[in-house]
Amino acid sequence: MAYKFIHTGDTHIGNAYKDKQRNDDIKRAFSELIDYAIDSKVDFIVHSGDVFDNGSPEISDLLFVTDQLHRLKEKNIKFFTVPGSHDVGIGEELSIIDLFDRNGLLINLNSSKYIRKEGERVHLSGVTYLNAFIAGVRGKRSRAEDEIFKVLDVDIDKSAWIKIFVFHHTVSALGETFKDLDTESLPKGFDYYAAGHWHGHKDNISYDGGIIQYPGSTEYLDEKEIVSNPNRGFYVVDYSEGGISSIKYQLLKTRDKDIVYVSADGKDQKQLKTEILSKFKPNDGKLLVVVIEGKIKGKRSELDIQDIKSSAKALGYSYVSVNTSRLSDSESGITQIESENISDIENEFLSAKGYSKKEIELAHLIIDSVENGKDLAEIKRKAVDIDDNQ
Repeated sequence: MAYKFIHTGDTHIGNAYKDKQRNDDIKRAFSELIDYAIDSKVDFIVHSGDVFDNGSPEISDLLFVTDQLHRLKEKNIKFFTVPGSHDVGIGEELSIIDLFDRNGLLINLNSSKYIRKEGERVHLSGVTYLNAFIAGVRGKRSRAEDEIFKVLDVDIDKSAWIKIFVFHHTVSALGETFKDLDTESLPKGFDYYAAGHWHGHKDNISYDGGIIQYPGSTEYLDEKEIVSNPNRGFYVVDYSEGGISSIKYQLLKTRDKDIVYVSADGKDQKQLKTEILSKFKPNDGKLLVVVIEGKIKGKRSELDIQDIKSSAKALGYSYVSVNTSRLSDSESGITQIESENISDIENEFLSAKGYSKKEIELAHLIIDSVENGKDLAEIKRKAVDIDDNQ
């Protein structure tokens, strides 16, 4: 007898962008995942947190997710998850995930019924389903979510064919810069560590005889993901009495994209803008990222970024971002950047300028919040998270 499950996460249903078309793309990715689950007759889905983009979703988003989970329930495909850092409102212990759990549309692995305190220790149980033991811990909201790993004991069903641990943290194995958790803090004894929170796709991280898998977000959620993480998808895992037999990364459909690199060296703002616009072509909804590097004549602030974006939108691009972290002018000078990965460029540039890790994280928060239209409450919550992590 063999079984099959999907591992996904970071679906971020809601208003991740100012643009409705992009928010609909996020929903479309979730629907495509559900379609695949039903068509391929998977046995269950493991979601590693951030079903929603914020802890207080709009009614339309709640109804959308309800409809999708009902589709799974009709086919007897269970949906296991933990609340991610975005699924919880400011100052709240319960999350929107609890609402769906109480209505039988999903299983919240971090529900109080799976947690028992014994002195200073926390005992976590889980669910054994189709010979798979599944347990999980909610996403990071403050230092408390770090501390729980120090006192956590998991009551593992050792008779299960496969043991799955679900969590929503960025482990140090991905790099020390923005880690949420030391990899060694994870509980031992699991075969498959279903990780979330890191929006990039990263697999086969060895740990205690098992593997840590990051499927990444199901849609691009900002410029860095569009450029640095070319694929969006989820894992399909087959297992039997002998354990895991195969893991496949199933791609999701995303919009086509154009990444345009332009040198500003020796050009004034008018010449630079003309060259940038010459690289745009009429299209039907592509994603566009323009990376400008070098030294512009005059002031970099004189470059009309909004007009560049408007011109691109008029040609049909559904999303436009103009990255100027590599751009300088005669007054500011230029900092040598070694990274080629755009997700590292801003970190390297700001570090070279002397900013602290906390200041860099806050800068990223402000940039992403403005670009993606986060509301004030969401910005404040993320700022508190950053402050708590220092």
